[in-house]
Amino acid sequence: MIKVDWKKDYKREFICPKCEKDFMKLNGNGYGGEQMFKCCSCGVRKKVFCSSRRIWLAPDTNLRWVSRQKVSDFICPEPECNSKTIEFYAIQKCRTYFKCSHCHTVISGSVENSRNNRSRFSNEKFTIMPFNYDSNTWDLRSINCSIIDESDTKYIINFESVKYIWFRILVKKYIYYLCKVGMSLKTINTHMSGLRSFSFYLSDNYIIDIEQINRSLILDFISCQTTTNITRLRIRTLRDFLTTGTIQKWFKFDQDIIRDEDYPKLVKASPDPISDTVRKQIENKLHLIPLPIARMWIIGFFTAMRPAELASLRKDCLIQEGDNWKIVWNRSKGKDQHEVPVTRVIAKVVQEQQEYIHNLWGSDWDYLFCHYRNLSTKVPSQPKIKPVKIQINSDNKAFIKCIRCLINAENIKDENGRLAKFTASLIRPTRLTQLFEQGHPTAVVSSWAGHKELATTSLYYIKVSCELIEKEAGHIQKALFNDSGNPLYYESMPDSFWKNPTAHKLDLPSDHINTPIYGYCGLPLDQRCDKFRACYTCSCFVATQEKLPQYKKVLSQLIQKKKNALADGHDVLVEQFSKQAEQLDKIINALSGVQ
Repeated sequence: MIKVDWKKDYKREFICPKCEKDFMKLNGNGYGGEQMFKCCSCGVRKKVFCSSRRIWLAPDTNLRWVSRQKVSDFICPEPECNSKTIEFYAIQKCRTYFKCSHCHTVISGSVENSRNNRSRFSNEKFTIMPFNYDSNTWDLRSINCSIIDESDTKYIINFESVKYIWFRILVKKYIYYLCKVGMSLKTINTHMSGLRSFSFYLSDNYIIDIEQINRSLILDFISCQTTTNITRLRIRTLRDFLTTGTIQKWFKFDQDIIRDEDYPKLVKASPDPISDTVRKQIENKLHLIPLPIARMWIIGFFTAMRPAELASLRKDCLIQEGDNWKIVWNRSKGKDQHEVPVTRVIAKVVQEQQEYIHNLWGSDWDYLFCHYRNLSTKVPSQPKIKPVKIQINSDNKAFIKCIRCLINAENIKDENGRLAKFTASLIRPTRLTQLFEQGHPTAVVSSWAGHKELATTSLYYIKVSCELIEKEAGHIQKALFNDSGNPLYYESMPDSFWKNPTAHKLDLPSDHINTPIYGYCGLPLDQRCDKFRACYTCSCFVATQEKLPQYKKVLSQLIQKKKNALADGHDVLVEQFSKQAEQLDKIINALSGVQ
C-alpha cells in the first residue's frame, strides 16, 4: 500500500466514461472518503471510494484498486449471506482479495493477476523483451524462440528470487546454456524451480561459496524434499547443473557427487480406469452437456489421447485414405507424430467439430477445440457457456468441470454406491483397458497408445478386472494337458479355441480298429491334420479334466485291442495301440494327480 497524493497521482488518470474524449480532474472530496472527479469536456462527475485514501497497484499491470472500492455484480458466496456488498480488500502474492462488508467473509480472486495468467486468459501476447544478460528478468523468446510453442506462456524467467548473487550468476549461465542448446521450455522451468529451491537451502545453511557444496550437503538437501517425484526432479536438476558447470569449466565437481542410487525408487500407481458402470452412465448422458464438450469425450476416449494432446489437436487432424479414416497428431511427450485409425462414426464427429470451429472463427483458429468460460457446476446444459479463442490448457479444466457437473446433476455413482470421480487423465487407461478386455493382444494395445515398450502399457495403463480374472481362471481350471501329460498354457492355443471351443471339440466314436477320441484339437482351424484318429499321440491334442472317466475306459479298451492284435499277429496294430495306450496313460496320471 502507498499513500496517495490525489492531485498528483490521479492527474489525467480517469477517462470520461461518457464522452471518452477527455480526462477527469479532481473536483473535491465527497462523503465517507469519496473523491469526486469531473470531466473537462462534458462535465460528468465520477465518485471513487477510498476511506483510507490508499491505492493498491496490481503486480505487472497498470490496474489500480482503491481500498474498500465497491465491486458491482459480485455476490457473497456464503449461503446464509448472498449479499452484494462486496469491496476490494487487498492484494497479496499476485492474488486479489475481496471482502463482504455484511458477513466479513474474505474472498479470493479466481486467478492470480500475474503476467502469465493475464497472457493466457486475456489471449494477450506480450511483445518480446530485448535480451539483457545483466537483467534479472529474461524473456526466453529473445534468446531462442524455437523452444517456445504457441500455447506456452511461461517464457519469462525471474532471477530475483535466487538467493546469493554468486549463485544467481551461475544459474544465469546454466539457463542461458539450456536455451542455446534448445532444451524444452518445460525442462528449463523445472530446472529453474529446482535451483531456486536449492538457493533457499544454501541461504538457510549459510553456504557463501560454490566450493562449500559437497556430497553431504546435497544428500541433506535431498532428504528435505517432501515427495518422491519432487526429490527425483531436484536430483535431476542438481546433477545436470553440476555436470554442465564442470564441463563448461564454471566450477569443478567430482562426477560421483550425485549417484544413481541417490534417486528414490519411483513406484507408479496401478492404473485406475473408469469402471464400465460409470463410463456407460456418462456416455448415456452425454446428450445433456454441450456438443463440443461431448465431442471431446468421444474423440479423446476412442483415440486414448493424453489430455494435453487432446488440447493441442489441430483442426486438420482427420485424414482420409480411400474408404478409411485416421486421426493424426503431434505428441509433445514423445516428440513424434502418432496416428490412430477411426471409424466413420468418429470421423463424422470430428467433421462436426471442424464445422463448429469454422463457424465460430473461420480460418483464424487452427485447433479442433477451444477454451470455454461461464461454466456452471450445477446445470449440465451450461446455458451461459462462452467459447473463447484460447488454446485449452493441458489440464483441460473446462472439460473436467462439465463432466463433473454431469456426474453431480445426474447422481452418477460407482459400484459401491459412491458418487463417481472423474479427471481427464482417467480416459486414456480406461480406453486401453477396454481394448485389452475386448481380446486385442497387448502389442496392439501398446501400438494404439504409441508406447515404445509393452511393459509401459501392461504395467501402467491396463488393469485386469475381476471379471477377466474369473474368465481366464475358467480356462485355467479346465486343466489342459498335452499328449505327454504336461500342462498346456492357454496362451499357446489359437484364438479360435477360446472364442469357439466347440469347433475344436473331438468326440469321435470307436470301431474294431480305431480308438474313440475325447478332448480338443489345438490346431488352428485352417491347418491340415496329418494324424487323423491318432490324436492321443499328437502334440496338438488337448485333454481336459472332465473327460477323465472316458480316458480310463479308452485305456482299458486299448489294452484289450493290443492283446487281440498280438494274438492275431497284427504287428502294425500292436505298435499303434501300444503308443496310444502309453500316451493316454501319461494323460490319465497327470489328470489324476499322479507324479
